[in-house]
Amino acid sequence: MEEFRKYLQSQKLKNSTVEEHSKNVGYFTQWLKQEDYDSGTTIQYPDLLGYIQFEKEKGITPATINLRLSSIKYYFEYLKSIGEVVKNPAKTIRVKGTINTIIENPLSTPELESLYQQYAQLAVPDHLVIIHKRSVVILGLMIWQGIHSGELQKMEISHIDLNNASVYIPSTSQSNSRQISINSKQLLSLHEYVSAIRLLLKPKGNELIAGSVRNHVQRVLQEIEGINPMIRNAQQIRGSVIINWLKKHSKRQVQYMSGHKYISSTEKYVQQDVDSLKDVLAKHHPFG
Repeated sequence: MEEFRKYLQSQKLKNSTVEEHSKNVGYFTQWLKQEDYDSGTTIQYPDLLGYIQFEKEKGITPATINLRLSSIKYYFEYLKSIGEVVKNPAKTIRVKGTINTIIENPLSTPELESLYQQYAQLAVPDHLVIIHKRSVVILGLMIWQGIHSGELQKMEISHIDLNNASVYIPSTSQSNSRQISINSKQLLSLHEYVSAIRLLLKPKGNELIAGSVRNHVQRVLQEIEGINPMIRNAQQIRGSVIINWLKKHSKRQVQYMSGHKYISSTEKYVQQDVDSLKDVLAKHHPFG
């Protein structure tokens, strides 16, 4: 894999792109081992269809599968460059019919939770530990409560009810108020923040997050891009949360959970679950 990484670097790709391609090819090579392929040199088009089927059965979105296929194309170009293969079986393959949503490259629930866990465990200098703990709380509220900056700016310390494991999100000019359960994975960080960390950051009043929330969120985004280069903005995270909610709850429930004032706002988010990819594979020949 190190030689493949060097090949990617020779293609003048950004470091973050090199890491993303390497990670995606890692998923592919793990599948090769699982399926008892001796190496990628024997892979043909039908085998790649099997890999697509494997990924879609895990609930991976069509957009993410296409990104992984893009990485696999690089991998076979690398194998061609060293004489291991003659043709690139992934050169023209892609999953067509990716559903058009207002969110590009939404993250699945496992991807979001993994992002949170990795970020929470991130090593930071001693003088930034308190700030990082606040950032972990912010990311948790984005991932499990689908909160946006305007709502977070209005939240007060009393809106966190640890006894009943719930969060009250106040209304804004763009969203309705709602009560959302606290996820067990964020409970400890919230408890520590509410009981100790928040006061160390010297709030001026009852606000949950002191200072410019937008700046704090931007800091979080910049840092999590180092963990997952596919992260683009806060709307991508919130949109991913809403899309994942739609897989489990009715549109009316998701309208409430997301704070949408109108059901039409909720309907803009399309469920990109395993069934959508099943329809794509059934209706479209996956050649580009």
